[in-house]
Amino acid sequence: MRYVDFHLAAHDATKLFVRCYSPEDRHPNQNRSLVIVHGTSEHGGRYDHVARIAVEQGWQVIVPDLRGHGSSDGLPVHVDRFDRYLLDLDTLWQYFELNPRRTALLGHSFGGLISARYAQTRPNRAATLTMMSPLLGLKVEVDRLTLCVGKLMSHLIPTTRFKSKVPAEHTTSNPEVLKRRAADPLIHRSVTAAWFFQMQQALADVWSESASITPPLLLMQAGADLIVDPAASERWIKTIGSSDASFQSFGGHYHELLNEPDWPTTLSLVLDWLEARIPSMSVSMG
Repeated sequence: MRYVDFHLAAHDATKLFVRCYSPEDRHPNQNRSLVIVHGTSEHGGRYDHVARIAVEQGWQVIVPDLRGHGSSDGLPVHVDRFDRYLLDLDTLWQYFELNPRRTALLGHSFGGLISARYAQTRPNRAATLTMMSPLLGLKVEVDRLTLCVGKLMSHLIPTTRFKSKVPAEHTTSNPEVLKRRAADPLIHRSVTAAWFFQMQQALADVWSESASITPPLLLMQAGADLIVDPAASERWIKTIGSSDASFQSFGGHYHELLNEPDWPTTLSLVLDWLEARIPSMSVSMG
């Protein structure tokens, strides 16, 4: 396996930290890419275990840190316009010259929301879309006073910070992952007012434009999710335009399906689904 990481300048010169994993002896006719978009307050390094297994099955795996996350530049968990995330993905597509027919997009949680909006606004960029416990509805309650204050500050001082209301123990039931999370200096524990209301607008848009989701879609939802609303995922997938849409619920599982104790089984299901839609091409000898 070959691994490189580097900073890539985005459309507004923000430096995005990007990881790229690829097979050692990849033939041009077998090229296929998997782009992974992580969730809020985390970073792409938390998907190293996923990337390494996908590479073994012939995928080039590209895992950026979202702006304001991990080792990318930007104020922590802040964005003035949600579409900057989409423009950042455009930068990746252009830099790696990704083939739309051979590129899969996978997003977890907030990354699932970003990925869905990317598929809605750039319908010909990815051959498939996989969403893992996507943010299609919040389960975490935000009290009315905080919402009112946050709304006001999003106009007056958009970078005003609010502490995350998500307890770490709600992310996964895996004690080893929780231990690593607690010691991870790249995980942020607050968001800005601007980020929250930009997310809310994107959430409204992903529902109002659901019919524009046309690529094959696999939506995997943690059944015991305490962060996003599992029922929202089940409702949303029934409204999309794709004729190839699969929904799987994992009863008893917490939010981070790829960090739960049985994550290898879940990842195997994802990779099998992708293999059926973006198969490894055989090398022509003729």
